[in-house]
Order: sequence, then structure tokens, then C-alpha cells
Amino acid sequence: MEHDEKTGKVTTTIQELAYYNMFLTEAIFELLAEKGILVGEEVMERVKNLKSETPLQFRWVQ
Repeated sequence: MEHDEKTGKVTTTIQELAYYNMFLTEAIFELLAEKGILVGEEVMERVKNLKSETPLQFRWVQ
């Protein structure tokens, strides 16, 4: 990730953004699981539901 001091713009790669989102999502999930609010099965079921509802076609990696 790069930050241009003159323009204030931040640039990043798709890979960096994907990793950031993955780590953020995992951290939120782990905190909710630690507090007993969610369990893994609930999350996977929600992911399945969202995948079936989206019109976009992604190559899903499990």
C-alpha cells in the first residue's frame, strides 16, 4: 500500500485489499465466537445463503 503525501491518495493492489478484508473478517468472526455469539456452522450457513443469492459468479475457494 502506498500513500501519496501531496494528493492524499492511497493506492493498493487487489491482493493487499483481499488480504486486508480476509484478516478483518476473520478477526471479527473470532471475537464473536470467543464471546459465544456465533459458531462456525452459523457462519458457513450464512455464507451458503449469500452465495446462492448473489447474481455474480465467483470461483469460490474453500
